[in-house]
Amino acid sequence: MRRIFYLNLILLIFVSCKAQKIVEMEQNSTEVIKSNTMEIADYKPFYKIENVWIENDILKIKISFMGNKNIPKFALIWNGALMKSLPPKAVLVLQPNSNTIPTGKRQVNMTLSFDLKPLKETNYNEIVLLIKNYNNQLHYNPIKN
Repeated sequence: MRRIFYLNLILLIFVSCKAQKIVEMEQNSTEVIKSNTMEIADYKPFYKIENVWIENDILKIKISFMGNKNIPKFALIWNGALMKSLPPKAVLVLQPNSNTIPTGKRQVNMTLSFDLKPLKETNYNEIVLLIKNYNNQLHYNPIKN
């Protein structure tokens, strides 16, 4: 009986040491970058967009990736164009600010915040947001001041 207890204890310690720790992070709110030329790097992103939502004209994007070291800042880029549809559609691209790829063994869940002021200035009552590498559309209704 004692032998089984010690084997279970050793197994429990071994499993708990190998358990993967998840790191939760946030990036402070930055404004959507309105760029006349949208140079999109054609690469497979190291991150996965888990969820996207809007809170008071702030777009929140939750991403996940492996590596808790050398984590770059992210920018959300819009080329200033709206597709001619009702409601109009805007394509947004999430890009890291540098070419560094995170290293490390921990999973990181990161919440990014972006001020939608450049889109609000178009004076539309509703804009459909299409985010590259995210399958769902998001309807944005700017708050009128």
